[in-house]
Amino acid sequence: MKNWLGFPSVQIALCTLVFGAIAYWLAGSVMGRVMLVFVIWGYGAAISRPLINLAANFRHTVRSVVWLPVHGTHYVFKDTTIHVLEDDDTWRWLPLADVELVLGRKLNARVLAITYPERLEMGGKPVRMHMRDDALIEHLSKLSDPKALRFRTWVERSVALPARRMRQRAAGQAVDAF
Repeated sequence: MKNWLGFPSVQIALCTLVFGAIAYWLAGSVMGRVMLVFVIWGYGAAISRPLINLAANFRHTVRSVVWLPVHGTHYVFKDTTIHVLEDDDTWRWLPLADVELVLGRKLNARVLAITYPERLEMGGKPVRMHMRDDALIEHLSKLSDPKALRFRTWVERSVALPARRMRQRAAGQAVDAF
């Protein structure tokens, strides 16, 4: 029975039942109809917290339905959505098309494939060219464009660092501090 009392809808039903059956009857028949005005304030105070909890539970449910399917793959840098893939070894791969949108210029995939072998692959749905996070950080650090340097810092902090920490935890190593 104790678990059922934790649900806001049950709390609202109990408050309504108690105030409807006991307090309204007591105030209406014993103390007079004028007391009904004062009893309604008690009902409002008793039902307010369960209503707030009901709204909060609804909000959490909607957020979980919306965000859990894209958890760990949806990143946003300055209003540009970047769909990050994660492989079995917890390396994160960023699509070159999204990187090009952020940088505002095309990247030569052939040069990148020669410069960073095995860190540039086709993948995802739809199939697109993806670059591993460490290779992207290395490439962006060679550029002198301020936007590229800000993007490198963002990739390092938001994408690469959490993945590196997951790899360290999986290997049983101490997690490095930021």
